[in-house]
Amino acid sequence: MPTRRLSITWATALTVLLVLSGCRSLPDELNQREAEVTASIQEQATALANRPARSIMWTDALALLREQNLTLRQSRDAIITSRERLKQVNRDLIPGAALTANLSKGITQLGDLNGDDAALSLYGFFNVPGLIQWRMRHYAGELELIRTEWAHELKARELTIQLRELFVRSLLLEQRRRQLALAQRWPQPGPLALSLDASPQKLEHESLLMSLRREADALQDSIGEILGDASFEWTLDATGLPQFDYAADGLDLHNPARFGGLYRRLQAAELEGARLRQRGIKLQYWPDLSINLSSPPLYQSRGGPSWSADALNLNLSASVPLDLRGTISQQLRETKRDFARLETKLREQNARTLNGLMRARDSLRLNTRQLRLAEARLDALRSLPAAQSPSRTRDNLERLLALDQQRTSLLLEKTQLESLFWLLDESRWPAVAASTSEPTSQP
Repeated sequence: MPTRRLSITWATALTVLLVLSGCRSLPDELNQREAEVTASIQEQATALANRPARSIMWTDALALLREQNLTLRQSRDAIITSRERLKQVNRDLIPGAALTANLSKGITQLGDLNGDDAALSLYGFFNVPGLIQWRMRHYAGELELIRTEWAHELKARELTIQLRELFVRSLLLEQRRRQLALAQRWPQPGPLALSLDASPQKLEHESLLMSLRREADALQDSIGEILGDASFEWTLDATGLPQFDYAADGLDLHNPARFGGLYRRLQAAELEGARLRQRGIKLQYWPDLSINLSSPPLYQSRGGPSWSADALNLNLSASVPLDLRGTISQQLRETKRDFARLETKLREQNARTLNGLMRARDSLRLNTRQLRLAEARLDALRSLPAAQSPSRTRDNLERLLALDQQRTSLLLEKTQLESLFWLLDESRWPAVAASTSEPTSQP
């Protein structure tokens, strides 16, 4: 009797140990995670304080963006998820299996546990809940995969445009630094100004330097974010940067072969998704067939492989909803209203886009003339002989800085206007990769 009690005690202790093994309290786990985050932040702080400089050209920056940018990684993951969901629709037709284990023993007899007290059973089953619904799921999966691929392409275009703008900003920032260096040739202040802590010219010069430094820091943050790597002090080399001349181009916005192809495809996917929801509700009026095939255990540890085909059970069922309460018809009317509202929304959106592009085209042409005039004034000012009067020299330098600031603003405006057309210009982007899913007929 003592031996049996001891066996029960050891069996109970072993069971408790197995249940609680590897489990720690929540505060301990949170403290460990916090310690890991703290160590990671300290490591990053040390690395950022001594980060090396790195120069990168346009093509290399574009490749790094496509590889490491977190937003693009998220959209690529969405494509992978859509592809896996589409495959899962087909895998749901594969017969399933389940392995069960049972243990039955009296509480007072736990010390006498042996293999005969456990029972293992292997079951097989085949279940198709609805053939029509399966077809709808497969079609919806294909549509979602294509839509996520197009959305990924759109996001890649948007980030590429943002990267080009950062290159332009970096180039203009360096030009402004060089122009500001010329201001250091201002004449020395007179005796009265020397007795003060600073002269107005010196204060303005320091203010401009501080403004450029803040702009450079913000530029570094943006570059590190878009490239997915903030461990370097980036220097952007504008070699190979795409150049456009949309102002001189005809810009036929009504040419569907050149402008707005991806934009239209995404709208088509949105409309097809709304149509599919409407189609799915209509199919609820159709009879749907469900198939279920079940069998006794394929194998039992106690009974052995005693499976017989005579015990197979096939169940076929068909159902047709009568919709006496009008639930399906109400859903159908609602989806029709949603579809009509979506069509109106897209038409209005297209009208706003076209109006915005036409205004941007006029603004781009005006910007080109203003930029040409600013460049001519800068060239004329730079070609002036050095003035003998200190005040005249200071006036010329102030005019030079003002014109250079105007030129910078015009170039940034030009870059942003060009981006509107570049995003929609299919001739400037590589061909769309073919979808991995096979074409399908309508459900």
